[in-house]
Amino acid sequence: MPYKITWETKGVIWAFHGTITGQDGVKANQAIYGDPRFDSLRYGIVDLSRAKQFNLSGEDVETAAALDEAATLINPRLVVAIVADEEEALKFAEIYKSAMSETSWKVEIFPSMEEAEAWVTLSCERQKYQPSRLY
Repeated sequence: MPYKITWETKGVIWAFHGTITGQDGVKANQAIYGDPRFDSLRYGIVDLSRAKQFNLSGEDVETAAALDEAATLINPRLVVAIVADEEEALKFAEIYKSAMSETSWKVEIFPSMEEAEAWVTLSCERQKYQPSRLY
């Protein structure tokens, strides 16, 4: 399993490492959407900074985005920060961001976890919620 899911008070972090396949992305999403905590989430951080290889296609990313689009009906308030600092990770992050552009979720891409956390904090403050982990 090339990912680790860490639940926070009102958020979740998907940390991917090694080689990632399209099936890995789908499994990671299903693990979160199948959890009762998903309904009250306010933020998600997808950390691709330790991913070394992406064995997935643009179609795989669009499939993951379609699942996420359906999830916006359950939880429309999510902000999603993607940490991507390598060219291949950035390519897939941009495909995902574009696919999610017509949904209620706000998606942004950052080169570091610190910048992603700062944006999540600011976004959650605007929603009148501050993630406790970030302080």
